[in-house]
Amino acid sequence: MGLSNDDVAPITDGVCSIDGYLKSNPKVMWILKEPYDYFENGKPVGGGWSITEDCFGIKDDVWSSRTWQPIIYIMYGYIHGLMWQDMDYIRDNKKMADVLNDIAYINISKMPGSTRSSWHNINQCYALWKPILDKQLNIYNPNAIICAGTFSHFKEEFEKNDMRKVDSFHESINVYQTYNKIIIDAYHPMQTQIDRGTYVDSIIEILNKYFPQSLKSM
Repeated sequence: MGLSNDDVAPITDGVCSIDGYLKSNPKVMWILKEPYDYFENGKPVGGGWSITEDCFGIKDDVWSSRTWQPIIYIMYGYIHGLMWQDMDYIRDNKKMADVLNDIAYINISKMPGSTRSSWHNINQCYALWKPILDKQLNIYNPNAIICAGTFSHFKEEFEKNDMRKVDSFHESINVYQTYNKIIIDAYHPMQTQIDRGTYVDSIIEILNKYFPQSLKSM
């Protein structure tokens, strides 16, 4: 789309372990805003690497990302039947980060971004990348979609599939259903509106409620 040049290129996303994702029950997709990379003089530079291929399952310090830590706690707790207060700290059990290998992880924008994203800018990115996002949703076909601060951008598209609200947790996380999918409207993992334990436990509770037959002994 003419976005790449000598200074900047896309940062790709998706699934690290295709086999692990396909064996997951349910298949979970996280949707975030944009990937972070370097900025110079107010403009993005860098990119040309992959979140799933160059980070998940490969980098020894992937557990240290403040964005990915809540996702790790949520997915690890759900799979192992644990809540926030029952889990180790990731720094003491870094293998917990392996759960990132078996989820779908996508950003609305595929180009390097900053640590803060305006709603208007991300909405423009949604319009730009919509054909790719639609294809990712179709190909990965998740059972549960966790929109981490991104639900409003997809809302109109989801409503085309008879989406209806079915639940809410702690007055901050809403749950919708469309056909055989559960869509969770949650804050971004680095949110500060509620404490981390409540954030983690709320999404674990939702997954437990709507997908109680998950293989939690893994």
